[in-house]
Amino acid sequence: MVSSLNKKWKELLYSASGFGPNFLMVLMGAFYSDAVNPAGLGLNPNGQSIFGTICLVVPALFSALMIVAKAFDGIIDIPFAAITDNLSTKWGRRRPPIAICFIPMVASFAFLWWPVFGSAESGQVGNTIWFIFWALVFFSTYTMSLIAFYGSLSNVCTDEPQRLRVSSFKSFFDTISYCVVYALVPIIVQALYKATGWGIDKFVFMCLPLMCTMLIPLFMIKEGEKWGYPENNGFEKQPKISLIESFKITFKNKIFGNWLVVNCCSFFGLQMFLVAMNAMIIGGMKFNGAEMALLNTCAFAPVPIMLYLFRKVKEKKGIRFTYQTCLLSFAVAILSFFFASTYVCGTDHKVVQYIIGCVGGLVGSWAIGSFFMMPYMIPAQISAVEEKLTKKNHSAMYFAAQAFATSIVGAIASYGVYDVLKNIFMTKDFRFVWAEATETLSAADVAAEMLKVDVSAVYNFGVAIVPFIVAVMCIVGFIFAFKMPKDYNHAEVAKAFKKMDPSLDISAYVAEKEEKEEKGEIIFVQVALSILSGFIFGFIWMGFLLRTVKNIASNKNNVLHWFLGCLIPFAGIYVLLKKHGELAAAAQARGLTLKNRKVAFIITGILLPILPLNVVALSLLQADINRYYAVCEAEEAAAEASAADEADNEAAD
Repeated sequence: MVSSLNKKWKELLYSASGFGPNFLMVLMGAFYSDAVNPAGLGLNPNGQSIFGTICLVVPALFSALMIVAKAFDGIIDIPFAAITDNLSTKWGRRRPPIAICFIPMVASFAFLWWPVFGSAESGQVGNTIWFIFWALVFFSTYTMSLIAFYGSLSNVCTDEPQRLRVSSFKSFFDTISYCVVYALVPIIVQALYKATGWGIDKFVFMCLPLMCTMLIPLFMIKEGEKWGYPENNGFEKQPKISLIESFKITFKNKIFGNWLVVNCCSFFGLQMFLVAMNAMIIGGMKFNGAEMALLNTCAFAPVPIMLYLFRKVKEKKGIRFTYQTCLLSFAVAILSFFFASTYVCGTDHKVVQYIIGCVGGLVGSWAIGSFFMMPYMIPAQISAVEEKLTKKNHSAMYFAAQAFATSIVGAIASYGVYDVLKNIFMTKDFRFVWAEATETLSAADVAAEMLKVDVSAVYNFGVAIVPFIVAVMCIVGFIFAFKMPKDYNHAEVAKAFKKMDPSLDISAYVAEKEEKEEKGEIIFVQVALSILSGFIFGFIWMGFLLRTVKNIASNKNNVLHWFLGCLIPFAGIYVLLKKHGELAAAAQARGLTLKNRKVAFIITGILLPILPLNVVALSLLQADINRYYAVCEAEEAAAEASAADEADNEAAD
């Protein structure tokens, strides 16, 4: 068999193959529901909807059909896995599905964000059917492309260390997707909206070229007629397993089934959180894109440290106990979104909201890394042990079965529960009403009219209840986790197989010493992942703050100041003090006196010297910038009111 990845740079490049489709899929999960039905975003979507506060679909019908579409997405994983495992053509078995599906995948994703029936209420039914049709096409082509790519890893990698390196690089690119989507995209979309009036759909169209990363395997997989049909080698050594047989083996596996139940509980909560997070921060907490980046900084920055601690705790207590602590920590963290909302804190307590949100993010960071890692690690461990014990290799089916279950659960969480609940509004005296946006009024305005109160007294029930639903599902998962084995090392998994089939010989596994988890890890990947998962938020935030102060105070040297503040320890103290001084001078000219932040900047700069992660100082500067702009907006409003009065007086004369 010819090695495709014979150089380290090829390993990195090949790992990036799924980045574009994965990035856009994550973006869809985070923003699509609110983009077409912005009921949960409040009165100021900041560009995160396609047409302001207008709902483009029939809410109940769209939710029901999206559940069907997501269920379809899960179901097709199973036959598609069997197809790509058994395909044999003169071009190979992995490249043809990717080549065939690429153009339909790109086109269907674009059409998902293109409401051809317009924004009028009369076009809601047409848009709903249009979106669902293209969702089915996209889910099908996306699934086939990614399954073929994942399946190719057994061919392109020559040994276990290389697979570990490629998997580590892939985690690197997956982290990019989540970091950019949940921290940078809200800021970009908001800035794009203010500059051009464009909604999130235009941003999506600009991102479509990223899909081209899916073409990388076409040029790097060495299979097919030219390379001697390497895909047939495996079939000669091992018998084929039919789809039905593979399906039965997978779902009769108790150790996998117990994990699947726990994973479905946690995924239900995680998926609901991801799809509703945008609305909880923008609609529930009334935060803007930069403030949203602050919360994500606190959630993602500690992840590398948390993963290190996760491994340490796992070594002493086992993976079951450690994962259970993650479920409980996420249950606590998600509740911070409710207690930091304007429903609890009101609209004039931003500092309190910052504290609650940041503390919640730090608590939740303990769980974030494990939620990404566990669904890949456990099926891989189970299938690897099963292959050695039974000589049956059908690892793709475990991932397909897991994807099937989580797709169903995710569809129910996103579109069966949240998408319905977000059209329910309430008041603090617990009066509820179902409201949908019209051509001239947002859903919140309609609810206010129906409840006969001011729109500021109306709250979105779906946004408020999501944290409690997620917390409950995490607790349910915690309880079911007691059925999991204490650990998922080779010996424990082999013992579980022995219970299912007493005839198996597991003596080799019982005597085997577990390899250290650190084996094969790459320093570059660890360092890059740390920078990406945490520091990127500080880099971005620092840049936006410096640009904002420059616009206010007309100062220069932003590039130098950004470099000093981000890359030189303790230099951030000087930069932030200087920029705050410039801001204070500009504010003084408008009659606003800002607090002296010198002591806070110096103390926190000394205690938090690691690059730009001094989130305390950054948040204080952000708060003062917000105060400055509030004064500017008040002056503009007063000027407009004065001009209107003068116009009325002239008209009266």
